[in-house]
Amino acid sequence: SSGISVEEQCLTAFSRLKDSHEYKYVLFKIASDNKSIIVDTTSSGPYVETPEDVDAAKKALKEKTEEVLYEEFVALLPEDECRYAVYDLAYVKDGQRNKILFYAWAPEVAPIRNKMIYASSKDALRKMLVGVAEDIQATDLDEASHDTVLEKVMRHVR
Repeated sequence: SSGISVEEQCLTAFSRLKDSHEYKYVLFKIASDNKSIIVDTTSSGPYVETPEDVDAAKKALKEKTEEVLYEEFVALLPEDECRYAVYDLAYVKDGQRNKILFYAWAPEVAPIRNKMIYASSKDALRKMLVGVAEDIQATDLDEASHDTVLEKVMRHVR
């Protein structure tokens, strides 16, 4: 690992996705000082320590379709910078199911140094996120697309 630490807010945000279902997705980035991983943004917008209204956040999610939420998520992946992300994917297989996916986003045009530091720091964050079902490596929007990801998830569903 690269000696980069994972800020507590990352674990809190993950818990708010996994346990309280307040978020549909969370994006993480390496802070500009290259010392820690922080929350970049969430399905409710910028991360806040104490949410004003969790129920309102959940209600807002319910008013959007899975497709719309996924499009919103993918639109937040920067064209020229790496990110990590988690997404709570809903899909239908013998009824409604959910799987939490972890994304390592590394676009082709991101600077080499950016890609290297994200690659070497990934495990620090990934191993703390207990409950992730699937890892998605994506270098372009095609690899991160709903169809591609759903196909990968379905291959592993029993």
